[in-house]
Amino acid sequence: MRGFILIVLASSLLWGCASTPRQPTRGPAEAAEFALAASAFERLPGWADADLAPALLAFTRACQGRRARAQDAALPGGGRYGGTVADWTAACAAAVGVTGAERAFFETHFIPRLVQGGGEARLTAYYEPIIEARRAPDAYFSAPLVRRPGDLVSVDIAAFAEAYDDQTLRGAPRRLTGQIVGNEVRPYPRRGELNPAPGAAFAWAHPVDVYNLQIQGSGRISFPDGSQARAAFAAQNGYRWRSALAALRDAGELPNEATWSAFKDWSNARGAEATRQALNADPSFVFFSEETIGDPGAGPRGAANVPLTPLGSIAVDPAFHPYGALIFVDGEYDGAPFRRLLVAQDTGGAIRRGPLRGDVFFGAGAEAGRAAERMNAPARWWTLLPRAIPIS
Repeated sequence: MRGFILIVLASSLLWGCASTPRQPTRGPAEAAEFALAASAFERLPGWADADLAPALLAFTRACQGRRARAQDAALPGGGRYGGTVADWTAACAAAVGVTGAERAFFETHFIPRLVQGGGEARLTAYYEPIIEARRAPDAYFSAPLVRRPGDLVSVDIAAFAEAYDDQTLRGAPRRLTGQIVGNEVRPYPRRGELNPAPGAAFAWAHPVDVYNLQIQGSGRISFPDGSQARAAFAAQNGYRWRSALAALRDAGELPNEATWSAFKDWSNARGAEATRQALNADPSFVFFSEETIGDPGAGPRGAANVPLTPLGSIAVDPAFHPYGALIFVDGEYDGAPFRRLLVAQDTGGAIRRGPLRGDVFFGAGAEAGRAAERMNAPARWWTLLPRAIPIS
């Protein structure tokens, strides 16, 4: 078994180096460009007026999500700060039942640290689409929502790096996805090369709608009888996301506006083959699982495995921020200040670009989607840590 694991690891490393030459990798020097500096609540722009209720809800969900985690374990996801689960226990207990006194709660139990670092400094937003779907394909509902295939494997390089105390492995991508072929791990097929097995799809929708779900990471699917289900993220084929929508825009195919509605209108006018070729500009492909929707007000589960909270959750680069971290951002939205406290509960391929790159979850539905499309601006970041954790 150990020999097989070594084969998998070696093959994965070769694949990661060979298949992603245009993908920026974070080396040790870049990874070290990160620090937390002492701060205070009075230095946080707009803190006194910020709506903290969504962040408190997201925080309590984060606490619930790590109840089974050992008290001496680090927060989930990774990150370069955050202490142990035990360091957050008192605040988690005190958060229960807090209503209308969110600011006092956070000021009592936490202290801000200014986040400093390199990489891309930018806030964008994402949402949970609600799309029409069918259980069988037709000319319009022609794209499958595909379950995770059985031959897709994921290799946790970070775990091997720690187990073997290997500095070379620490410089490799954290996780690699591939396909076992014989005794080798090879790159999983790109979007245009995929050939899902019969029965792999659990629903069918318009190709642009399915692509939107893949970009957002999950979504709700609505059927003619009025029922809904959630298409939850199950896996990704390992390739870096490259926006097919942006490629159409850059090619002059969407001269007026590069929006999802414009993309769908273009697809309907140009036909199935042109749409297929446009989507194949993005090699990334997301697989889903079908889930029931328990709480319509809660979002899908993010990478932290807890439901996302509209305007309370943020996707981060887990190489720097652990899941459950409290992030206060000072940015801009629609020409006005965007100052919110958010909880790190998700990540994404386009987000793993440094400690100041984030994606704010805006909620579900078309209105949330239109709002999310307008978020794109730089921002300053602070993190709130339990008072018992020293600055390292």
